[in-house]
Amino acid sequence: MKLTNGWRHLERVAGGPSARALVPVLGSGFVTQAVMAARLSAKPGDSFPAPVDWLSLLRGVAKEFDCARAISHIEVDVPGQTTLLWDAMAVELTARSSGIQQAHAYESKMRRSVARRLRDDTLTHELAQPFVESFLRLGWDDVVSFNFDSVLLSARSRPKPLSTGAARRASIAARENGTTIWYPHGHHSEPDSIVLGAHAYGGRVAAMQAAFDAHARKRAPRKSVELDSWVATMLERPLFFVGLSLTREEWTIWWLLSQRARFLARRTMAKRPAAFVFARRPAPSDKLEAHAAFQTLARACELLGIELLEFTDYKSGWKKLRSAIGWPE
Repeated sequence: MKLTNGWRHLERVAGGPSARALVPVLGSGFVTQAVMAARLSAKPGDSFPAPVDWLSLLRGVAKEFDCARAISHIEVDVPGQTTLLWDAMAVELTARSSGIQQAHAYESKMRRSVARRLRDDTLTHELAQPFVESFLRLGWDDVVSFNFDSVLLSARSRPKPLSTGAARRASIAARENGTTIWYPHGHHSEPDSIVLGAHAYGGRVAAMQAAFDAHARKRAPRKSVELDSWVATMLERPLFFVGLSLTREEWTIWWLLSQRARFLARRTMAKRPAAFVFARRPAPSDKLEAHAAFQTLARACELLGIELLEFTDYKSGWKKLRSAIGWPE
C-alpha cells in the first residue's frame, strides 16, 4: 500500500534500528478494533453478544445510580463528554443526598462500579485476544494504555507501581513478555487509581508534574537515564496514538504533550523523537461537534509538531497502520 506524508515517516521509524523504542499509546478505540477483528473472522452463523464498550459502560453506571440527567446526554457522536458526564453524576448524587456524603464519596462508589463491570466483562477480553497477541508480538519495549481494563494482560498479570517517589505516584504498570504496559489513568484492579472526573484529572496532573521534575533533574546532556515512569517514557521516546479521541478534555495527555514540546525544544529537529496521531477525518454527515473536534486536534498537532495520520474510514485507516508498522493481517 502506498503511504504518504506522516504515514511514510511512521513506516521509517517502525522499520528502523530503534523500532522497539516506538511507544504505542492506546485508547478504547484499540479495543473496539480488536473486537471488530474477531467479528470479521467469525464463521457464518456464529453469534456475538455485544461486549462492553466505553459508552455502554458509562450508561450502565448512570443507570445503576439513577442519574437520569446524565443518561439523557450520553450520545455516541458527541466527543469530549466523559469528564462532564462523570462530574454531573457526582453532582446529581450529592445534591439529592439526605446525608452528609460529599461528591468524592459518590465518585468512589462509581469507580468501583466501573471496575466491577470491567472485571466481569470476560467477553471483550476473549474476543480481543487474537488481535492483542498479534499486536504485542511486534515486540514493543513499552505500551501506554489509557484504558482501565486488562485486555492487554494475561490472567496472571496485575499492574503495580514499578518505582518509588514521584514516578510511583505517576502511574502503575505491568510486565508482559518483555513489554512494560503502563496505565496512566489507573486500572480496574485498584478502583481508587481510576482517573475519571475533573478532580481526579487535577490530582493526576500534579503527580505527573512531580514525575516530570524528577526526570528533568536526572536528565543530563549525552547521558542515558532510566525511564522509570510513563511520563519519562513519553518525553524521551517516539509515540503513536491509536484509539484515542484526543479531545481537549484529555487534560493529562495535552498537558504532557505541551511539556514534551518544551522539554525537547532545545534539541535539533533530527534528535527530537517523533509523535503521530491516528485520527479519522469526519464524514460530511457526521455531527458538527465531530468536525470541530477534528479541526481542533489538527491545529493542536500542527502547533506542537505532532504528525497527523489522517484517514477517512476505519477499514482503510487500520490497513494503513498495519502496513506502516509491519503488522501482518
